Amino acid sequence: MLDQHRGGTLLGVIFFTATLFGGGEHSSGVPMPVLSGEQIREYVKLGKIVVVPFDEKLIGPSQIDLRLGSKFRIFKSGELIDPFDSKSIKRNTKLLDTKGKPFVLHPGQLVLGVTKERTAVPNDLVASIEGRSSIARMGVFIHISAGHVNPGSGKKSPIPVTLEILNMNPAPIKLYPGMRICQLLFHTMDRAARKGYDEMKGKYSGKVDPSESMVFRDRLVP
Repeated sequence: MLDQHRGGTLLGVIFFTATLFGGGEHSSGVPMPVLSGEQIREYVKLGKIVVVPFDEKLIGPSQIDLRLGSKFRIFKSGELIDPFDSKSIKRNTKLLDTKGKPFVLHPGQLVLGVTKERTAVPNDLVASIEGRSSIARMGVFIHISAGHVNPGSGKKSPIPVTLEILNMNPAPIKLYPGMRICQLLFHTMDRAARKGYDEMKGKYSGKVDPSESMVFRDRLVP
C-alpha cells in the first residue's frame, strides 16, 4: 500500500462542481438527450464508442462505470505557481505508479488520476464524467470542474479519462486500482463537430498518464 501525504492541512474550501453545458442543455435551452445503457452497448458494438477494456457488466441504465487506474499525479508544496511558467508547473507535481497497489488519499489532498479504461468519443457525441454515490458518500470527489469529454477525444488512439480526486473526509481513504470510481454519460448533439478534439490538436490529446496543467499554452486575452 502506498501512502503519499502531501503534508498540507485540510482544505478550508468547499468546491462546487460546475454543471456541464449549463445543465446539459443545447444553447436553445432544450435538454441534450442522454444515451441509454442499451444505446451505449450498441454504439460500442458498432465501434462508434470505444471502451478498452470493455466489460458489459459495467453498463447501467444510462451510463457506463469506469474503474480506477494505477497512476496518480501528486501535488507538492513549495514555490509560487505561475500558470504561464511551464517549469514552475512541472516542478509542482510528480507522477506515481502504484502498479496495482492501493493509494492512500489524505484529508484535503488533491491528486490527478486516470481511469483503467481508455475511451474514444465520436464527433457527434459529447461525454460527461459523473461521480458515483458510493464514492461521494465517503467524502471523495472524482472531478472538481473538468467533467467534459470533448467530441473526437481519443479518435486517434483511445485514452483514459483524467480525474481530479479530492478527499474532503477528515480521515484518510484507500483507493484501489480497479475499483469502480466514476460514471461516463454520453449526450447527443444537434449536429456533429466538424473537427473533433484530436483533429484540433487539443492540449491533452493522446495523453495516457495524468498530465500536469498545460495552461501555459493558452493565450492571454489582451
